[in-house]
Amino acid sequence: MRVLFSIICIGLFACGSESISTTKNVSKLELPAKSNIPAFKFVTIKPLAFADSVTVRQDITSKLLNKKEEKKPLVVHAFVPLCDNEHQGIVPTTESLGNGFSLRSNLYWATSNGMKKYFQKRPWYHISENDFVANDTVLERVVFERHFEDCKVILICDAYRGDMMEPCLKDYLSSLAGLSEDSITYANTTVDLNKDVDMVVFNGHNGLMDVEIDPILRNPEERFFKRKDAVVIACASKSYFIPHFMKTNSYPLVTTTSLLYPGAFILNGIIDKWARMQSEEEIKNAAGDAYHEVKDCGQQAARNMFDTGW
Repeated sequence: MRVLFSIICIGLFACGSESISTTKNVSKLELPAKSNIPAFKFVTIKPLAFADSVTVRQDITSKLLNKKEEKKPLVVHAFVPLCDNEHQGIVPTTESLGNGFSLRSNLYWATSNGMKKYFQKRPWYHISENDFVANDTVLERVVFERHFEDCKVILICDAYRGDMMEPCLKDYLSSLAGLSEDSITYANTTVDLNKDVDMVVFNGHNGLMDVEIDPILRNPEERFFKRKDAVVIACASKSYFIPHFMKTNSYPLVTTTSLLYPGAFILNGIIDKWARMQSEEEIKNAAGDAYHEVKDCGQQAARNMFDTGW
């Protein structure tokens, strides 16, 4: 198990900060004298509660292969708490980038490496309309599709208000636990966000640094439960989220071991290898390679920022 550490090359881009591709005015970000960022806490990782890790991942890959053979799409559901200077323990960014209520300017949603804008400009096709209705917690849901050599991937991204970190975390873990009762319909296609989802992603500030969430146990009804790949693109996420993955009986496909900027390019790199059924190590390395390509902090250093498995 890797020791939790911070890599110097990415120190300026931790959590809420990015200084290269989103704004010319934020060239250097420093912690204030009295920072509101909580100190790291280390979590003792206990043995897996419901099944050994090999069995969990084999079950997932088997289902992915079956879906490919049946010409069914692979589905990724991403939970994105918008960057929020006021309500999250992040290195503050500019007022517009850190406005947790703005879909038009938010760092994690609307910038060149934000979730919505990034995937609009990639080989993904943006589905412009769906049946989702915005509410006080989730401001927007966007859907993208991409065709690979032997399958189609559907990516569903939910933008949570920046001050709604706790509901976002609970919804993320509930999805992994097989407790989601949500669905989405677009272009005559309906996706059940429980049984149809294969990978569940949390992308943003590590909210478990700020709030404690009671463990959410996997759905005891086998007919409603499906093991899923879990991804957390957030600062130092492994030690915080692993205990929760044990309870939801999901597999930690990609987690992080240090501070980083949660750009959408990381998820793009992960999906690219995942959809092609590459190994866990190759998927993890793809996350690091994508980070290095954008941040230029050294390939091996970037790869060491990510981990896979327990």
